[in-house]
Amino acid sequence: MQRIEIRSLLSLAAVALLLGSCAQQGPVVVQPDQPPQSNQPRQPEASAAVEPLPEVPRIDPMADVLGDKPLPVVQGAVERIDCMSGQENLHARMALEARGGQIQNFAYYSKWKPRTCSLDFTRNAPGTKWRLMPDGATRVHTPQGRFVIRTLADAFVFEFQNVERRKFCGMPGDINGTMTIKRSSGKPECSVAGIMDANDTFLEALYRAK
Repeated sequence: MQRIEIRSLLSLAAVALLLGSCAQQGPVVVQPDQPPQSNQPRQPEASAAVEPLPEVPRIDPMADVLGDKPLPVVQGAVERIDCMSGQENLHARMALEARGGQIQNFAYYSKWKPRTCSLDFTRNAPGTKWRLMPDGATRVHTPQGRFVIRTLADAFVFEFQNVERRKFCGMPGDINGTMTIKRSSGKPECSVAGIMDANDTFLEALYRAK
């Protein structure tokens, strides 16, 4: 009888020790299922769409310019000059006629072998507009761009302003820059700045390869 009581006491003591141990460990928390971790780098969050910059409108080359006036009647001596700057396969050429220092007509030709440009304009011809600027220069309006012609004591300076090459050259881009033609009785001399820039991927690649 005593043995049975001792065994019961020992069993109760073991149960008490087990319950005490569980109470010290605290409740068991069941974690929810986690998605598998990927070895791929985390992609950055998509940023807000960047709005494109507004296009700058092109100025109408035929629009009147404030302060310009009609050209005066010309008179005086006639000058005719034909001048080339460059070499056979890469050059710019200008032929002009002036009277009393005022340009009456001009023809421009350039060559980027195998491509060429050609244009010519005459004062008061249909489709163009010639005006006297406040500083005495001549502004020539055409649908493809503008020219400003300045008469100096020893030269004529032609400034090309965003002249579209597609019509005159069959090439992309605009002609910008100057061509200066010396006024003298000797051999014609002229020089260019900017107007012979390629602005053409075909021509640039062609001349880089040489």
